[in-house]
Amino acid sequence: MSSRRRVHGRWGVVTVVALGALTGLGGCTSGPDAGTAPSASAAATASAASEDPAGTARTTAAISDLLRARAAAVVAGDEEAFAETVADGSSPAGRRQLDSFTAARALRVSRLEVGPPTVDGALTAPTASATSPQRVRARAEVRYRVDDLDRGDRAARLEYDLVRTGAGWRVEAERPVGAGATAPWVAMPTLRVLRGEHGVVAGTVPLARLTEHAADVDRALPGLGGQWEHSPAQVLVLAPATEVEADALLGRAAGSARSPVAATTEGPTGADGTATGDRVVLDPTAFDRLTRSGRDVVLAHELAHVAVRATVPGHPAGWLAEGYADHVGYRRADVSTRRLLAPLAAAVRADRAPSALPSASELQPGIGDLEVPYLASWQAVELLAERHGEAALRRLVAAGSSTGSEADAEATTDRALVSELGTTRAELTRQWLARLGRLGTTG
Repeated sequence: MSSRRRVHGRWGVVTVVALGALTGLGGCTSGPDAGTAPSASAAATASAASEDPAGTARTTAAISDLLRARAAAVVAGDEEAFAETVADGSSPAGRRQLDSFTAARALRVSRLEVGPPTVDGALTAPTASATSPQRVRARAEVRYRVDDLDRGDRAARLEYDLVRTGAGWRVEAERPVGAGATAPWVAMPTLRVLRGEHGVVAGTVPLARLTEHAADVDRALPGLGGQWEHSPAQVLVLAPATEVEADALLGRAAGSARSPVAATTEGPTGADGTATGDRVVLDPTAFDRLTRSGRDVVLAHELAHVAVRATVPGHPAGWLAEGYADHVGYRRADVSTRRLLAPLAAAVRADRAPSALPSASELQPGIGDLEVPYLASWQAVELLAERHGEAALRRLVAAGSSTGSEADAEATTDRALVSELGTTRAELTRQWLARLGRLGTTG
């Protein structure tokens, strides 16, 4: 489950409304030949490779050795050994690789392993002359951890353009490929890292902005302890300067439709269903438009997701997951609740408000205006907090979570309403609709 934040016109500039719980994000395919049919030369090379399986195996083994040595150099901090794997350190693609080494070291990557490569796209024939050396394209999965932040491996798929030199195979270019979030040092090779008491903030935004983000995290995280008992000691926040970088960090398809979201929490879960390495990714445009109070609200919301996901297996019903994160986040708002709820009040008066607790599908990005269902979810959670207290609300979030499907999460949350709060979905819905009705007449 991850969270996205939508921005609207409050706090003088924007308001934030959480966008739904996502476990998978769209893929991003890179490279000049991505999505095209194989060329005649590539097809001829593939045919030649099938006639020489021993040669293909030797090439794959040599490239595998190169990529493993490259990964070992990153973990060991051996810049010279890493540079030896780069074809031309003076080219733009070569400088990008050398920058990525520095970025990985700044992030303190403590584990980096490269899986078996797939050499699936020769760029020139293996009989190429000395003036036209052999080139191939390979893909591999890398698994990594950032020291003191990740409790489990994160995975990313990378694509390499390689050239065969007199000294062996060397990497000409490296890029993210396929579905899933990529490694930060590949997406943002020129990133800088600031380490505060509570946050590790890394990005390519100007240093002054990065410093502000670090201060925002250090201010927001301590307050979370009063709401969720097991809040994280530190969190990794990524601040890309461009949409291209943000796409790679989130695994979005390049050029995909944008949602005006200020921040996204994403990360894998372990065998027990808890998150093992979440990141909060800030949108390069929307987050910077927020006022200081708005940034506090967004970060508090995302940090609530990080804390819950790290300690509770799975996730509860969407309305509870997002409503609880907004319950935490909006406590830091410096505008009145009445002002925050104005869009929901207007929807009630126009007979456009939800008539049932919002489903997970209604809380997904890309379905239209999400402001009303998110505010409605928040009000359901506010009602529970007022009637049953904070401790009971936390128990509900924990007991109402499921590692199964969204339908499983809904059913588990319904059972937890009975076991933890002594109420039912039907009773909650009745009380919640009455609350919305009053809002429509007074808001």
